[in-house]
Amino acid sequence: MIYKVKDGFIVRRIGNQIMAVPVGRQTTDIHGVIALSKSGELLWNALVSGADIEALADILTENYDVDRDTAKADTERFLDGLKQQGALV
Repeated sequence: MIYKVKDGFIVRRIGNQIMAVPVGRQTTDIHGVIALSKSGELLWNALVSGADIEALADILTENYDVDRDTAKADTERFLDGLKQQGALV
């Protein structure tokens, strides 16, 4: 399955915080901002054009010293959080 973030977000750095901020019509559906870690920002950027869990887990294993199973589990938790917030198509 390919996951993709909805249009209508911009990612901003505010101090040492990384935030996905809804703009336009998304402000009526999503209230507040989505805080991202550095790894979350990497995954978010891949999700802008769309990616499956395997590709997202690859991003984590390529950028961090993490085994494949952990990367995949972390990716699934990240996607679950975005689903709950209504940020995925």
